[in-house]
Amino acid sequence: MIFPLRQLHRMEHSKPLVQIDDSDKWIQWDSCDLEGLQSERIGKTVHDMGKIPKGQYDNLPEKFTTIDGKEYKIEDIHSVRTSKDL
Repeated sequence: MIFPLRQLHRMEHSKPLVQIDDSDKWIQWDSCDLEGLQSERIGKTVHDMGKIPKGQYDNLPEKFTTIDGKEYKIEDIHSVRTSKDL
């Protein structure tokens, strides 16, 4: 799967469960390296929610880490569900 930057930011906060390749096993996302990338919204003020930055598919991380410390390729994810579905 390909995820835009906005969704990767959300996944950093929500820590969803994902399935990799053809596996039936659900693993929990922990983090990916978003350092140096734009924030979720730009131009936020007290009265304005800001705008979604351009380039949502540019220079994104290729790997993510699970809560048990293993690394996987983001492109290998085929299913995502909320961790509250347990």
